[in-house]
Amino acid sequence: MLGYILLGLAALAALLLLAAAVNAARMKAKPAAGKPAISWTQEEAALDAERLSAMIRVQTLSKKPGEDMADFRELQQVMRRLFPRAFAAAEVVDLDGSLLLRWKGRDSSRSVVLMGHQDVVPATEPGWKFPPFAGTVDEGKIYGRGAIDCKGTLMTELAAMEELMTEGFEPAVDVYIASSANEEISGGGATATAKHMEEKGVRPELILDEGGVVTTGFFPGLSGQCAVVGVTEKGFINIKVTAKSRGGHSSTPPRHNPVARLAAFVNDMERARPFKKAYSPAVKRMFASLAPALSFPMRLLFGNLWLFGPLVKLLLPSASAYGEAMLATTFCFTMCEGSPAPNVIPAEASMLCNLRCIAHQDMDETVALFKKKAQKHDLGVEVITGRGSSMLADLDGKAFRYLSACVRACVPGATVTPYMMMGGTDCREYEGLSSGCLRFSPIRASSAQINSAHSVDENVDVASLIEAHKFYRYLIENYE
Repeated sequence: MLGYILLGLAALAALLLLAAAVNAARMKAKPAAGKPAISWTQEEAALDAERLSAMIRVQTLSKKPGEDMADFRELQQVMRRLFPRAFAAAEVVDLDGSLLLRWKGRDSSRSVVLMGHQDVVPATEPGWKFPPFAGTVDEGKIYGRGAIDCKGTLMTELAAMEELMTEGFEPAVDVYIASSANEEISGGGATATAKHMEEKGVRPELILDEGGVVTTGFFPGLSGQCAVVGVTEKGFINIKVTAKSRGGHSSTPPRHNPVARLAAFVNDMERARPFKKAYSPAVKRMFASLAPALSFPMRLLFGNLWLFGPLVKLLLPSASAYGEAMLATTFCFTMCEGSPAPNVIPAEASMLCNLRCIAHQDMDETVALFKKKAQKHDLGVEVITGRGSSMLADLDGKAFRYLSACVRACVPGATVTPYMMMGGTDCREYEGLSSGCLRFSPIRASSAQINSAHSVDENVDVASLIEAHKFYRYLIENYE
């Protein structure tokens, strides 16, 4: 009897594998044909390079409320000079340095919003190839703080508006460009802009902020270009963990001093990885979108989660840090304080942990799990700040479908996929206005260029800029 049972199970397993293999073979993507729907000249590319270079040269470091905004006023004067028609013909609202341009269309009851912030992070890292605020053009690339994040995006949006206005084009719907002055410090610029639009009764059909880009090597087994569209953002919590003692001299140390308890807690968290792993709707759709373009072994796995889902969930976190971040809340201990001197046992030592929270495990549950682990080591826990995950964009709605169509027209052969963003953008402040909040810049960028944002030698290709400019033109021109 046992033999028959084992034989039956083996036959069932073989049938399931065969079904998965057939499914993977059928879903293979067909090669895309045709030329891009956009074109450009070298003169246009050179002009866009000059425009971005001029914007980079203004050091618009993020400012808190009440701080001097002179650098932002200077940048706005530069943009008015570079895009005179856009700023003259559009309705411009200034909200303490954050700008909102409105280009009226034939139907003002409908609208789209393009976004790109003006502020940048400091550039204090050593080893820059060129001065970070020189906007140097070298061998087909523009170097400088803001090239990728996010003046390149803002410049190409304004360039598309300027070009179409010059030609006398009238958009089908109102077109807005929203540009905050403090995105990098999660300031109130985007909040104020979204509130202003809400008060005016504006309910955009599409809101397009920075986020993913057009890149290669995005996923194992994926060849060719991939347009990565952010459709939601993880939340975050900053938690301070504190250990206390009576202090004393380090020559006669007791066991389990504050630093030792903190170290044991960190080790415990690293080993346990206590947060729940699950496939979110965004991750499921990402795998479904990517699977047809993957190599057969990867297509077999990711195209058949009904069979291999548990295996993928087990292996993905160990394959890469990004793999774990897609499935669960992650944590990273980033700051610590302790004794004021080498020979003093601290009366109090503390560490700060930054958690990136996934939607299927809310903040209360996340903090409760964290506290439970900390209490085992006699540690105090204080939540400093945090916010929950953002809303998921409508993956079957007009906004995502239209953006995908624009990508396929302008970048033939590119795979379009939604993804979950690990960081934050201004876009989340607009979620009360639209279900079409997407995070994507149509800029081609290598992994090295993506990683150069907030780092040394931030740069973007000149050709990528003009392509993005023409992409935004196509998006505005064909929106109905």
